[in-house]
Amino acid sequence: MKICQIVGYKNSGKTTVMNSLIRYFSSSEMKVGTLKHHGHGGEPEVVDNTDSTTHIESGSLVSGVQGENTTQLTFEVKMNLDKLIQLYSNLPIDLLLIEGYKNASYPKIVLVKNEQDFSHLSDLSNIIAIGTWDEKLLNNNKFPTFNINNLDANIEQLAEYVRRC
Repeated sequence: MKICQIVGYKNSGKTTVMNSLIRYFSSSEMKVGTLKHHGHGGEPEVVDNTDSTTHIESGSLVSGVQGENTTQLTFEVKMNLDKLIQLYSNLPIDLLLIEGYKNASYPKIVLVKNEQDFSHLSDLSNIIAIGTWDEKLLNNNKFPTFNINNLDANIEQLAEYVRRC
């Protein structure tokens, strides 16, 4: 399973790039899995108040529900990124795209909005490409760069960076 991170600061386009890569790779029949870090503090929203949710509320550490074509698992335990990746490795996926976890050391595409974000690149490891909305930041000699404004035109090149992970 290949792993690639999509990281950036708030409103830098992480979800936009993630969704474009998911659509691109899924259309090529590559099986894609995703993992998003909820970096805003607190807990992710619970989408329903079903029996599986009440099982968690009653003290279960893991609760699952199986539908006709979907299985949903909820864990009431904090897992670090390596444990989550280990869990994903048991699934039939070819590529795991991770949104967030900036400080992890997996190959990553970094999204920057401005020069201030650009100045934080030295804090990150294993950068394979940089995406930006700011045309002035596109001419970088250290890393391949792409314009998020033209994501559709750049998706094949971006996908090639991911394939090399």
